[in-house]
Amino acid sequence: MTSAILTTKLRPPPPRDDRAPRRRLQEHLEAGTAGRLTLLSAPAGYGKTTALAAWAASTAKPVAWLSLDEADNAPQRFLRHLVAALQRRDETLRDLGDFVGEDLEAALITVVNDVADNTEPLVLVLDDYHVLHVERVHDLVRFLLDHAPQPLRLILATRADPPLPLARLRVAHALSELRTDELRFTVEEAGTMLAAQGLELAPDDVAELTLRTEGWPAGLHLAALSLRGQSDPHTFIGFFTGTDRFVLEYLTEEVLTRQPTDVQDFLLLTSVLDELDAGLASAVTGADDAQEMLERIERHNLFLVPLDHQRRRFRYHAFFQDLLLHRLRSARPDLPGELHRRAAAALEARGDLEDALVHAVQAGDEGTERRLLERHPQGEQLRRALAAGRAATPDTPAGSDANGRAAAARASLRAALDALSDNDTGAPGAAVERARAAEDRAGTAFDPEPLSEREGEVLRLIAAGLANKQIARRLDVSLNTVKTHARNIYAKLGVTSRTQAAARARELGLA
Repeated sequence: MTSAILTTKLRPPPPRDDRAPRRRLQEHLEAGTAGRLTLLSAPAGYGKTTALAAWAASTAKPVAWLSLDEADNAPQRFLRHLVAALQRRDETLRDLGDFVGEDLEAALITVVNDVADNTEPLVLVLDDYHVLHVERVHDLVRFLLDHAPQPLRLILATRADPPLPLARLRVAHALSELRTDELRFTVEEAGTMLAAQGLELAPDDVAELTLRTEGWPAGLHLAALSLRGQSDPHTFIGFFTGTDRFVLEYLTEEVLTRQPTDVQDFLLLTSVLDELDAGLASAVTGADDAQEMLERIERHNLFLVPLDHQRRRFRYHAFFQDLLLHRLRSARPDLPGELHRRAAAALEARGDLEDALVHAVQAGDEGTERRLLERHPQGEQLRRALAAGRAATPDTPAGSDANGRAAAARASLRAALDALSDNDTGAPGAAVERARAAEDRAGTAFDPEPLSEREGEVLRLIAAGLANKQIARRLDVSLNTVKTHARNIYAKLGVTSRTQAAARARELGLA
């Protein structure tokens, strides 16, 4: 172990002036050091390093920091830098610079014993753990976890779950975890961060931007870059998607191009699916290992969001799906239609006529569309909605359906399906009638009952034109939960439909 120590790897990045502190994360990290291991595991851009650096600057505990890179897959280099990081916080540790040989466990035993002799706590942060792929290095970390003395605590930040005994540590209550849900920004945190970057946005615009980015910290930061100099922030936010150039560049460079070719191909081919499982992914891609691929993609935190506790149904983060669709249409403009046809056939075989119809419309498959409309109980109503959508938009060249008749027809179909869904849930009925009667008697404007935070999120998405299924996917809740929130919103606002709810929300400044 004679290689030189790169000291810049042993310091956390300095805090940035344009990043507001996220105190709930600092509190979570502080509490997590009571256990043996704290794991921060989330996709790129979720602020793992930033959160850790802020906590390291605020905690009273001594923190040893090691930023990992590809070169640390050499076991001796890894161990040498690990010891150097610990020595910066504990000068009593022996220098292993003269250690010769391949018995790295023996060297690690020396480190463990030296740390055990001290009574003061010591926290070791290993940042960017996902760059490690050599099993010998993972063996050293497993050894350290298995034999860590009481004063030593480990924190790992990674884009992919590490091959460490997480299940065993979890059962032993020795593992604290911060994942995507914990790391995403709340509306309040987003507002504070945007204000720290010099952007004073209306509360509704902050809430809308947080919903659009799904609280993805990098997405909010990139939105802030794009918002600078915008004369109409409200309109810009309404159209901000994963096709914004800053977002495209980040996701392409930091995520997509870093994946193996087979993973990239699978991601692109399944991007036409708003919701996917192994069977549907297999039908679209032709792959016979779709389940294994989905597990691999989820394990590597590639913006795949589970939709059930069994982790069988998934969706992509909205911005990541935007990127994938953009890449697919650019590279193979002829392919999305065929993929939609495959999806429609697979969904029809399952009996899911509505989602099959949505894909048939996007494929431009008129024969399948007619057949599905004939089979659907409300086929005539859906046919009229599709005709209205197509009549409202002129013809566009093939392959440009993102802004053409297919998109308009799809939107009209989604709205019609959602209207049917609303009817199925039942109108708010008596509660609304009582509210209206009270309003009439008082002769004053209707004063709505306050909405809960989640009801406010659902209402904003309704006002933005999202269908109930889309809202369920965006908020990671079931369709029935969205319907329940919609009924409560209707009752509180004194309306009977989503159109009236959106209008009333705008009148009251709620959306």
